[in-house]
Amino acid sequence: MIPESDDPRRDAILRAAFDRFVNYGFRRTSMEDIAGAAGMSRPALYQHYRNKADIFRAYVEAMVVVLVGDVRRILAEDGPIADRLVRALDQGFLAPHRMLAATPHGMELVGVNKEIAGDLFERWMGDMESVIAGGLRHAAERGRIAPDRDDPDCAKLARLIVNGVEGAKTRAATLQQAEADIRNMVRLITAVEHA
Repeated sequence: MIPESDDPRRDAILRAAFDRFVNYGFRRTSMEDIAGAAGMSRPALYQHYRNKADIFRAYVEAMVVVLVGDVRRILAEDGPIADRLVRALDQGFLAPHRMLAATPHGMELVGVNKEIAGDLFERWMGDMESVIAGGLRHAAERGRIAPDRDDPDCAKLARLIVNGVEGAKTRAATLQQAEADIRNMVRLITAVEHA
């Protein structure tokens, strides 16, 4: 889930590290494990990253670029805003959790993310708010949604949407329940959509 860069060694390190993290756990994975999986020596790995926390943060940063780009692309497509918004929220927020939940130690990484990459998480949420606000603005300009006439600020609505998604992920007993909650939220937000 990371974009190709102009540094194949960096890409190999990040992919190898992520594979080790989800299969063996962040805490049990050593720099030696990552170096071996990336096909390099430990000293060579240290030329790129100081420690596994730096590697984790680099992976998160790369992943956020992909997710924000996916959400931007989905919101720019044609079709009903409700459908696009549900797909965008699923891709940008739930797909990573679905992928992690399918691995032996993926959910440990959610806790690690809060611990060592909390600032990146906040940046991710801010980027998502900005992209969603742009999609909403575009839909409003085309008469697809009618924001609050007293305060048509799509940025505020985007923030509420992101907070609603995060709340659904936190409170729902399953990802399927979170998906249903998000679909219901979007349906309510876009209820004034025109054909």
